[in-house]
Amino acid sequence: MTVITAAAATRAEYELAEGIVWDDRANLVRWVDIWKGRVLSGRLNKRLIVDVDSIEIGQTAGAVAVAEDGGLLVAAARGLAVIAPDGTISYGPDLLGDRGDVRLNDGSVDPQGRFIVGTLAVGDETGAEVLLRVSPGGAVETLRTGIRLSNGIAFSPDGRTIYHVDTLANMVSSHSYGPGAFDLDEPWAPVLTDLPHYPDGLAVSRDGSLWVAQWGGSSIRHHATSGELLDVINVFATQASCPAFIGPDLNTLAITTAQEGLEDWSDASGAIFLASVGATGLPVPRWRGSTTSPSWHTEKETHA
Repeated sequence: MTVITAAAATRAEYELAEGIVWDDRANLVRWVDIWKGRVLSGRLNKRLIVDVDSIEIGQTAGAVAVAEDGGLLVAAARGLAVIAPDGTISYGPDLLGDRGDVRLNDGSVDPQGRFIVGTLAVGDETGAEVLLRVSPGGAVETLRTGIRLSNGIAFSPDGRTIYHVDTLANMVSSHSYGPGAFDLDEPWAPVLTDLPHYPDGLAVSRDGSLWVAQWGGSSIRHHATSGELLDVINVFATQASCPAFIGPDLNTLAITTAQEGLEDWSDASGAIFLASVGATGLPVPRWRGSTTSPSWHTEKETHA
């Protein structure tokens, strides 16, 4: 096992940075600051990430994804939002029904261009969280129920396996996946359990291995799908929230961190960190819906 130390690449200023992805066409890093409702973009400049844009959506922003038409898709508080290339923001319908104590959290685009997103309870845990799949045309399916806190979502290199983090259950699970119907009768299979700290965001590298953020553990743990621990990437921040491979060659591991819930900290919590880990990531699939003419009836529009 190798231990690697990541270096801070931004100021320590984000309350709850999450959902980091590489936008290969714009050559930008994209991420969110969840509670502040900010969708941020930065340029990779050697070992730094330089802020170039920040858009506030007026509600929580759980995750961001790049869209085929050059815009962005956002997991907003209770539904999806899109940011068109000209900056117009359109808000989709409420996806969460009668529950008032829940919001959308981490999300990821699947190889078919659909958005997978889970929920978390804003108040006390209920064990009733769900994992949803939203098609570019707006159809919504429930892929998983009975989740304690839905977090990281990633796919195997061949797209035939989905990985999902239930943070409070301390578990990374897998399920078969593909372009067709999701088999609800097939049980989710545990892949990683009893991690030393809460698992949060998740990435898969080109070799198919898993990179799991450790909330409260100041690190990313790199595991084989067999469960074997391969590497640990340490960060000078208590709450590592999300890893992603960024850069033109997808060979730099970026790690978001958070200040949320901390008091009198002296580390660099709230910074984004970078590390060279001897691995490369997978290209990020793009959402195939339109950000200029989304499938839903627009509830509100504004210009950033």
